[in-house]
Amino acid sequence: MIKRIPPYWILLAPGMLIFILVFVIPVGRLGLHSFHENSSDGEAGQAFVWDHYVKFFTDPYYLQILGRTLVIALTVSVICLIMGYCLAYGASRAKENRKMILLMLVALPLLTSATIRNFGWIIILGRKGLLNELLLGIGIIQKPLSLLYTPTGVVIALVHVLLPYMVLVLYSVLEGIDRNLESAAANLGASKPKVFVLVTLPLSMPGIIAGTLLVFSITLSFFVTPSLIGGPKVQLMATEIYNQMINLLNWPYASALSVILLVTVLIVTSLYNRSLSRSKTGGATLI
Repeated sequence: MIKRIPPYWILLAPGMLIFILVFVIPVGRLGLHSFHENSSDGEAGQAFVWDHYVKFFTDPYYLQILGRTLVIALTVSVICLIMGYCLAYGASRAKENRKMILLMLVALPLLTSATIRNFGWIIILGRKGLLNELLLGIGIIQKPLSLLYTPTGVVIALVHVLLPYMVLVLYSVLEGIDRNLESAAANLGASKPKVFVLVTLPLSMPGIIAGTLLVFSITLSFFVTPSLIGGPKVQLMATEIYNQMINLLNWPYASALSVILLVTVLIVTSLYNRSLSRSKTGGATLI
């Protein structure tokens, strides 16, 4: 007798099919391609080798690129979290007629291409750009700052590009917090800082987790901003993958770098979730 298919599997089937076609199969082929040898014409050989992974983990140059990528991603995530929380908190506590205006101002940069925004930062951060001319005119600095084609410039531009994502995620969580809980804490004698630390901040942790992971993951694989603002002096994983694939025609090694970047994102995400779950368990035990 044929078993009846549960209704939820029928609903999940289209999404699972698209997920398999556009993610599982391409990533699987990418992983298999990373174990092939590279020929002189850029085509992959047939041999199954580990040379590309051995090359990556034994070469300090590529390990430095991975470390620089992680540091920049972490820095951008922390800055976006601090700035984004302030913006999201202010927008969620604003009057109803001003909330929509503030959200539109936050989301407005998303309507502009990231490439155009990065060219704007090139004009601002250049040695003869607007920022250096302003600081020189005021007298704060005596010579132009080197911001373009540096990790600092990449971080500034990435924060500008990714900050709206953090704000929108945090705003949705802060807006859903019951204000009566904050009022109850205040009525029991808690000051405004204590209300924020003991009530608002813990209840907004889902938004902090989601926003931080979103910004961190996007930063790790971002290509346009590091390529334009960082240039050849600031090599990250995404720009190195592009260089190996387009300039050096080493597709198997580029595939290996892509797999390493993907595994790195999965490991960091897993460790982040595990540390948070342990902290919640520890807090429950103390209570």
